[in-house]
Amino acid sequence: MVSRIRMKLDLFVQSFLLFTLALVLSSESLRNSIITLIVLVLVQILSTAQLWLKHAYRPAGVYLGLFLATGALLPIGLYFFNPMAWLILLALSLIYYAHTIRIALVVLRRPRSFWDIS
Repeated sequence: MVSRIRMKLDLFVQSFLLFTLALVLSSESLRNSIITLIVLVLVQILSTAQLWLKHAYRPAGVYLGLFLATGALLPIGLYFFNPMAWLILLALSLIYYAHTIRIALVVLRRPRSFWDIS
């Protein structure tokens, strides 16, 4: 069972990185925005791997496979379609962020037992 603290922390880190990415994109610094996007994707890969391996959450395995396939095909995409490859990675990142919000809402709405209340 996924803990509330884990989901809150995961959602906070992803939100912070997406906010940072939005700020960097508005400043038109391509190098810094690519670095921020890569850090965001690495955090999301760690999140999916942890959900899939530790909690046996099946949809996380699909996202992990998509992230790894996109990462493997990224050099080819960069060679042929430079801006589109980064947009595909950004789109996948935003889709996973929306999925994380959905998971967090489910986890945070779960009823707590008497022993969890402090």
